[in-house]
Amino acid sequence: MSVMHRLAFQSGLVLSVMFVADTSHVAAVDGPQLLAQYCLDCHDASFAEGDYVLQLDHLDWSHPHTRHEMERVHQFVSKGIMPPADFDAPTNQDRSIILRWLDENLRQHSPVGGMTLRRLSAREYANSIRSVFGLSSFELPIGFPPDTLLDGFDNQGNTLVMAASHLEAFADSAANIADQMFPPPTDVVPNQQVHVPAKDLVVSYSSAFLTDGEMRLASSGTSVVRHATWPSKFEAPASGVYEVTVKARSYVPNGINVPTPILRLQSSQMTGNPKTGNPKTGEPTTGKSAPDVVELELAPGESHRLTRSIAIDRGGWVQFRYPNGPFDYEDKEAFQTTVKDLFTAEPRLAAAWEQIGSPPRGGSGWDRLKQAMSTIPAGSQPLEAMRLDSLVNSIAKKNSVSSGETLVYKFFEEGPYVAIESVTIRGPVTTYEDRSQAKARLERERFVGKDRDWDDEQSVRSFFDGFLEILFRRPPTRSEVDAYCSLVRRETRVTGASDRGMHLAVRTALISPAFLYREVGSGQLDDFELASRLSYFLTSGPPDAELYRTAADGVLSRKQVLQAQTRRLLRDHSDRLVVDFASAWLGLDAVDRLMPDTRLIRRFTADHREGMKAEVYQTLQHAIDANLPVRDLIAPDFVFTNGAVGRDIYGIDRDQLASDRKGKNTDRQMRRVSVASDDWRGGLLTMPAVMMATANGVDTQPVLRGVWVLSNILGSPPPEPPKAVPALTPDTAGATSPRDLLARHMSESSCAACHRDIDPVGFVLESFDAIGRWRDRYPKNRSGEKGLPVETAGQLPDGTQLSDVTDLKRYLANAPRQVAQCITEKLMTYASGRKPNYTERHLIEKMIDSLEANEYPLRDLIETLVLSDLFQVK
Repeated sequence: MSVMHRLAFQSGLVLSVMFVADTSHVAAVDGPQLLAQYCLDCHDASFAEGDYVLQLDHLDWSHPHTRHEMERVHQFVSKGIMPPADFDAPTNQDRSIILRWLDENLRQHSPVGGMTLRRLSAREYANSIRSVFGLSSFELPIGFPPDTLLDGFDNQGNTLVMAASHLEAFADSAANIADQMFPPPTDVVPNQQVHVPAKDLVVSYSSAFLTDGEMRLASSGTSVVRHATWPSKFEAPASGVYEVTVKARSYVPNGINVPTPILRLQSSQMTGNPKTGNPKTGEPTTGKSAPDVVELELAPGESHRLTRSIAIDRGGWVQFRYPNGPFDYEDKEAFQTTVKDLFTAEPRLAAAWEQIGSPPRGGSGWDRLKQAMSTIPAGSQPLEAMRLDSLVNSIAKKNSVSSGETLVYKFFEEGPYVAIESVTIRGPVTTYEDRSQAKARLERERFVGKDRDWDDEQSVRSFFDGFLEILFRRPPTRSEVDAYCSLVRRETRVTGASDRGMHLAVRTALISPAFLYREVGSGQLDDFELASRLSYFLTSGPPDAELYRTAADGVLSRKQVLQAQTRRLLRDHSDRLVVDFASAWLGLDAVDRLMPDTRLIRRFTADHREGMKAEVYQTLQHAIDANLPVRDLIAPDFVFTNGAVGRDIYGIDRDQLASDRKGKNTDRQMRRVSVASDDWRGGLLTMPAVMMATANGVDTQPVLRGVWVLSNILGSPPPEPPKAVPALTPDTAGATSPRDLLARHMSESSCAACHRDIDPVGFVLESFDAIGRWRDRYPKNRSGEKGLPVETAGQLPDGTQLSDVTDLKRYLANAPRQVAQCITEKLMTYASGRKPNYTERHLIEKMIDSLEANEYPLRDLIETLVLSDLFQVK
């Protein structure tokens, strides 16, 4: 698309006329005079229409506020938004003079660069802590103050203030991290004894039954919450071996042939165990270790008092199970056999169940069955085979859990069961280092070293030489190292413990401006600052060792080195750029926040939600890895989807979804599916995640979607609507179409100019409901009548006709420059922490000229941005 056509699309005016017009004969008339002529009737100090005053008599172009206001004026005039249609409009010549005057002054007075002081965002801070300390599992504590978003981005300097709440949160976090690296002495946990009567054992669902002062277990499944009990008021105060004394018995009815009942003592899933570590290094093995298990045989007919030792991790507990119990209702095949045998042996039970149909779950259901059995004569004949099989199938296969939670009460009452009268836990008898403690120790040793002497001055200085360099992302000055070493000495003298001195110095460094703030000052970025900007841009974290080394060698700013490092980071770490940038740019946090109306989709699962977001990420990742042209972000010949989204939202055939997975079709697995490039599926404009993010979970609003496309795909956001204009409220009854509602809105002349740009792109997306499914009609109205037809036809300001979204996709794919310009501006905003100003936007336009021949490949676009002077200035 030519520059003239692009401008025509953005403004709705054929601006080529005014830029080639001969204005020499009106040279005496300047921009300010014309602005005063056409604007001050409404926007002088005495009238101030819309609370906006245009001050032309003392313009201070050096002031950022003036430049911001004049950019707004340029936008209003170039788009034909002002003056409104019912006022005298500038001629093409006059409009050309105004825009030329504004353009010259904005370019002259909008400096390149101008970074505001900005701290690390919460996201960048967490990533930095993980990197510096090797704490891969570090997460911000609950309640950490969230960052204010600006245009979706969390890293913009204007919003990254340091309020008192932030400083407090950073200080608390610093103390917690220092605790992990230099923990206070561990208190010795005293050996204690806890007595647990049966009433203090847990009943979860129908896992156990408290009666006659004992807790009974009767089912043998693997689910803890359905087939076990445990003390409600005990957690192991330390990782160690505990002596558990159980007073218990078992009961087996006469004539029942079952194995001797077993009571299993099992520690909760352990994070570590001395038996499972690496015997050579002591390092814990990967994955969760198995729980410690002790089994007690309880011969029927007598009470047993047995004591056994069991290893329990800190914070853990001990579970009690009946592993060889009479039935397991979570094993459907085994449960079916159990039920069939019971119903054959006890015809009255079968008849009662058939009579009730589906008894309530649990004890109330068993009471209903007993009541029904009392009305059935003794000696009733068994159900005929077909009726019995049908009943058993409905119980064991369709409702196994609910039926099992009812039937288990028969065994609670009649046996077989095991019964716990009381439990006594004593300990810890001995303690051990569990896996979480071993992991913490190894993390400390990796960070501070092993067996370092903090009373030795040289050891302390050596530590801070290295630590501060990593933390500050630059070599520390000698005075900085001296200050931290002095802090250690002073605190050590006061407390008598060198670890306390190190603790104070580390947590002090973690609230230092040298760590919390980036790119301080103005001018060209030095190599260390450039390394930080590149790393936080592409990886959301501080420079890795190789990138830092190039900065320390003073060669990073060389084009070939910078390009090589950019390519390396994109190759190895672009997943962080993809997730963090795309989430902010496209507003994908809404996908996690919204819950769709059940009338749209009865069951919206985590697989739908994750599949939606993963499609966006994998598409962008593929575009970067394969260096695809920007066109392929708009109209690709593929979609990435999982079974849930592909089936329920895209309507893709199950066989097609399974074809790339060797016949397997799961809701979670992502796969690439081919589509036609002119299909409605595929591309950023129509992805379900985007459609969901631009709706509210119930309704769609074409104005909001239109504004989203203009702002995030075309880079031409409309100005904020006047305060006096009410929002466009959807007709939830479904009696009036959105286009009819908007017609009233458009009667305002101040609205019409913006909606000329907004409405065509907003209405073509009305073919998608609030979760991104294709539709031809709106939902049924409250009376249950068929919804109104969806109207998507429209006309772009340059006259292009749109019948549906495929026309818009084709239009943008054939002229991708505007999309490339928008993406580059968004990337620059994300990288630099501020929106490009007027001059910088023109520099970006020139920057991407070199990519036009190859249709703006995405990886080349990122490289070109990084290598530009614009990227390398504060």
